[in-house]
Amino acid sequence: MSAALENFFVPKKIWRNGGPFPHVLVLLSEYPEFRAYARAHHDLLSGYGDKLGVIPEDWLHSTIQGIHHPVDSDQMHQLCGTLRDELAGMQPFQVQLGPVWPGVTAVTVAVYPEDGMAELNDRVRTAAEKVPGISLRAKEARFWAHASLAYAREDFPDRDFNRALRALRPPRVDIAIDRVHLVNQYQHPDRGYYTWDVVKEVRFGYCK
Repeated sequence: MSAALENFFVPKKIWRNGGPFPHVLVLLSEYPEFRAYARAHHDLLSGYGDKLGVIPEDWLHSTIQGIHHPVDSDQMHQLCGTLRDELAGMQPFQVQLGPVWPGVTAVTVAVYPEDGMAELNDRVRTAAEKVPGISLRAKEARFWAHASLAYAREDFPDRDFNRALRALRPPRVDIAIDRVHLVNQYQHPDRGYYTWDVVKEVRFGYCK
């Protein structure tokens, strides 16, 4: 168990070019059962005031892949096409969300099993790499499937917070994932969370 939460929005994590940048997300805000799960933690999280950037329900998500540089309209159009094609063979899959725990810099929700999310990440990366001029950060040794409920906005001891968070333990949530959204994502260090504009919804199983 960590002794403290550390500020998520340190200089090295703040986008140098300001954004917005393209990201591919699962919009958990579209699932009423997950919104209710997040709501069960809201009073505890919001009680920490400016120490935590609590994510509003409309901006709940799980990141599949980020592109951390600007793209032009032609690249975005190509990316829509390659995503559609790469997800043509993807089948909907079930995941369970929960439990919640404080990480080093954020309060995160586990996503299990991880296989479907890892395959989704692989397919999205392949789609992005087919677009000339788009570059991705190095692939993780193992894709970390998760969602976040809040980001730390300053360093603070988390021992009591950790205990209170573990004491909540609302029932875990089961959902079916059958689509992703390509978005232009904005980073808001002043608010302590991210927002976006939807560019394209891409459903699995597109038939050419």
